[in-house]
Amino acid sequence: MAIPIAPRNSAVFSEKAFREWQARRPEIEERERQRIRAEIEAEVDAAHTQIRNQREAELSRERLLHARRHETALRQLGQPMPELTEAQKRERRAEIRRGVERDVEAWEAERQQLGAAIGRR
Repeated sequence: MAIPIAPRNSAVFSEKAFREWQARRPEIEERERQRIRAEIEAEVDAAHTQIRNQREAELSRERLLHARRHETALRQLGQPMPELTEAQKRERRAEIRRGVERDVEAWEAERQQLGAAIGRR
């Protein structure tokens, strides 16, 4: 009877090497779990940082828009209008209010798009 011989390039492990590998297996698996946890934590931290940065940018835009609206309204309302009648003055103020409301609606639409882009709403 012929004894089977393993091909030259095949991996043949001794019983001792196999047992050593099995003994180290829990340690190897634990290191792999720790590596995966670290990757997940890094991804979560990056996501939190991105959300915080986007929120700060959103708040800055909100403050800027508010300041601009206020400045525009004050400038427009402060313009001399002695030749206008009371009805014309009311219409002028209503026109200013509509302009401000359009700005607010445009800002709100942009804010909702940003919120949808980052997964809120």
